Amino acid sequence: MTQRERFLAMAVGGLFVVIAFQWGFNRYRDAIKFRDNRLAGLQNEANTLNEKMLAGAYADRQMGEYMVRSLPSNPERAQSTYQSWLLGTVREAGLKDAGVDPVSDAPVGDLYHRYGFRVSGKTSLNGLVGLLHDFYARDYLHRIRELNFGPSRTGDLNVEMTIDVISLSNAAIDAKIPDRDSWRIAQSLDETRESILNRNFFQPPNQPPVYAGDATLVAVKGQKTDVRLKVDDPEGTDVNYELEGELPEWASFKADSGTFTFDPPADPENSEGENGEDAGDGSAEVNSEPVKVVVRMTDTGYPRRQIEKTLLVKLENAPPPKEPDPLPPKFDDATQTYLTALVQGRNDWTAWMNVRTRGETLKLQIGDSFEIGSMKGSVKSVSARLVLLEIDGKEYELRPSGKLSEAVALKTAEPSEGEASAAEESATTEPPATEDSAPSAEQSESPSEQTEGADSSTEPTPQSRLD
Repeated sequence: MTQRERFLAMAVGGLFVVIAFQWGFNRYRDAIKFRDNRLAGLQNEANTLNEKMLAGAYADRQMGEYMVRSLPSNPERAQSTYQSWLLGTVREAGLKDAGVDPVSDAPVGDLYHRYGFRVSGKTSLNGLVGLLHDFYARDYLHRIRELNFGPSRTGDLNVEMTIDVISLSNAAIDAKIPDRDSWRIAQSLDETRESILNRNFFQPPNQPPVYAGDATLVAVKGQKTDVRLKVDDPEGTDVNYELEGELPEWASFKADSGTFTFDPPADPENSEGENGEDAGDGSAEVNSEPVKVVVRMTDTGYPRRQIEKTLLVKLENAPPPKEPDPLPPKFDDATQTYLTALVQGRNDWTAWMNVRTRGETLKLQIGDSFEIGSMKGSVKSVSARLVLLEIDGKEYELRPSGKLSEAVALKTAEPSEGEASAAEESATTEPPATEDSAPSAEQSESPSEQTEGADSSTEPTPQSRLD
């Protein structure tokens, strides 16, 4: 066998091995899948059988409960027993001209027997509620198939209802009347009547009023105060008030409007007699403590609903009188006062302040005081460039043509190094004037020629300085 034939034989053998392995694996996988499907099917069958067993146990338990509630299996006895109980219930409910008549009697397969009864008579709404409560409270296998009632000429209600009751075929012949109350009744007869009769069938149930005020009422010493209770009624009906407890002599209550009136003395803690001695009756201590009162609030809705609120009446001292706010000036002259000129005189510089609203010009030197509108202060210094003012303990600078009221908006007048050096330079360059020396040609000129930065619209004239 050649090399080539040997390789070909090995390849064919390997192919057969792969095919055999694939066939075996597929058989194994199919067997596993079949087994899993079979286990799942058996599990489903077991679950179905368990559910049927549980349903059977529940049905058996339910049937046992039905047996206890069933009428006797004997038809005649079952019909007479139930009719006797129904007659007693109707009479107990106060039905006038009552009638209880059997209307049907039919078997339903081999499982049970169904009987029908018709009840008729006249009663009030209160009696009808009592009849229905007694009916559903008895744990028979019965139901009201039809119920009709309406007003009669005498003011009562004409009542007619048809009842179905069941007797199981496997029930005992001498089955007794169930003596336990039915699970259908969650309230007593009085609670049922309260929830049904005391309401308006044509509107939602009436809600009680809601107190929206403070729990503590304040009485101010020496002042007469009226405090009306804040009560909101959801339906918007009127609210009546009733007070429980005693009020002090200085308090009263109006029940029609729910208003307290407090008029305590100016100082009830110092109750003294005519001779200045303590009365000694202890009334001061009682009056100083909060008084507890209970207010009952009842609305006029249907049915009437009410709430009770406990309130505290507390004494407080009268607040100190409030000082009236100062009236603002009708007009501030400082807003119309301008620095019109800085004039150099024989001794010192003078600041000309023109008050336009008064038609006058104030000539101020260092140390002079002024009061213009809301501005009240004094002159700290005057130079060729600006005037330094002290107002309310702070320093402000004002330049020519500047408005006095706007000087406040500038920075605090602590002179900068540049301004200080400029002021010193101007002081050193200007020759000092003496009383004996004659005025120079420049100084002999009119003040208008010596003005620096004067307002073109207001030209100052030489005149005596206004104090």
